[in-house]
Amino acid sequence: MAEQIPFTIAENLLSKLTSFASEEIGLVSGYKNDLRRLQTTLSTIKVVLLDAEEKQEDSHAVKDWIKRLKEVVYDADDLLDDVATEGLRRKVEGQGRIVRKACDFFSSSNQIAFRFKMGHRIKDIRERLEEVAKDMQTFGFITRNKVDMQVKNNWRETDSPVLKSEIIGRGEDKKKIINSLLCPDNQSNVSVVATVGFGGLGKTTLAQLVYNDEKVVNYFDLKIWACVYEESNVEMIVKIILKSANVEVSDLSLEQLQIRLRKHLEEKKYLMVLDDVWNVDYRIWGQLRKYLMDGAIGSKILLTTRNKRVALAMDVNSPYALGGLTEDQSWDLFEKLAFREGTSRVNPNLIEIGNKIAKKCKGVPFAIRALRGIMQLKSRESNEWMSILENEIWKSFEDDSDVGPVLKLSYDHLPYHLKQFFTYCAMFPMDYVFDKDILIYLWMAQGYLQCWSQSGNES
Repeated sequence: MAEQIPFTIAENLLSKLTSFASEEIGLVSGYKNDLRRLQTTLSTIKVVLLDAEEKQEDSHAVKDWIKRLKEVVYDADDLLDDVATEGLRRKVEGQGRIVRKACDFFSSSNQIAFRFKMGHRIKDIRERLEEVAKDMQTFGFITRNKVDMQVKNNWRETDSPVLKSEIIGRGEDKKKIINSLLCPDNQSNVSVVATVGFGGLGKTTLAQLVYNDEKVVNYFDLKIWACVYEESNVEMIVKIILKSANVEVSDLSLEQLQIRLRKHLEEKKYLMVLDDVWNVDYRIWGQLRKYLMDGAIGSKILLTTRNKRVALAMDVNSPYALGGLTEDQSWDLFEKLAFREGTSRVNPNLIEIGNKIAKKCKGVPFAIRALRGIMQLKSRESNEWMSILENEIWKSFEDDSDVGPVLKLSYDHLPYHLKQFFTYCAMFPMDYVFDKDILIYLWMAQGYLQCWSQSGNES
């Protein structure tokens, strides 16, 4: 796993070193030269971080270098926070009471003792950072400052959810799935419909379109959406389904869970979406089906999966195979995402290159959407778009249709200050539901967010 580059913490640290208040400098007087050297060394390292990030994929030594850098940078940031906190404490203490100098001199927090302690820490951090800087020559890092500023200035915010206006070429698929759901099964009260296709084709997006369609909403008495992913036992799957239906499940045995599930579904014509199912264990699905059979006539389970064997395990003999977009549909989607202002004033060369990029996406909507951010970041220069078209990742994508390489390409071209937000999210499990405010606080705790002054107002 790649080491996370400490872009923002390095910027914050440089900002703190530049704007140190006179009171704070007073606490470490005698070590100003060390702080200046620390600032100079960090500035030198910062301009090669983009290159270090790229090279770590092919070099364990570079990855180790980044790890050492992170340790020093975080230690330095902690040190400056300690100095700032001590400065604030002394200021408040001095305002709140008359300081008895004799007692304060002999206390553990007196200024001389504090300055001595901080001095040792500053020297240690400065020497460690200089050792890290020396090793840059070994790896031949190059400066990427120009790229850094360019992507920073051209970045535009994009929406994460898929908008209805951006869904192209799925009208017929949606119609067929809805017809399957609204058609009663003469053999059973509850029947299963499955959509199968490899990752990135838009199975979940299609299921969402179906789930929220007015005909579907009016037809079913109860709707439940559950993402079961890699769950490997019946108890966990039942819990996920009940939680999705807002039913309390804490401290219940499987027997109690299945009773509660049956009671919730009993005599209701329900639609249950089991999204992104991976597990193919026939015993699990055979047992689960027993718990789901108490719905009224016309109840349906809509399954989305990459694996046809999962559909067979749920007794679906003819799953709906979702195909890719046509070349025309792929271009329509690419054009809509990459040229939001339309193509009437766009360089024809750019349109030609964009068309070729769209074809390389092989009709996979997710791959096209993943490129949206890159294409909006890039200037309207043909050579920059050609760099995407001629990227090596397309070879991997052509071999197995795995959207991973395209996602990697999208990530590689993110502005450096946004990359860490995404890598931090990788710490959480698949399908984890984020609370927006809590996630922002976590990012703040990592030092990813900065405040800056604009026209005298803090933002």
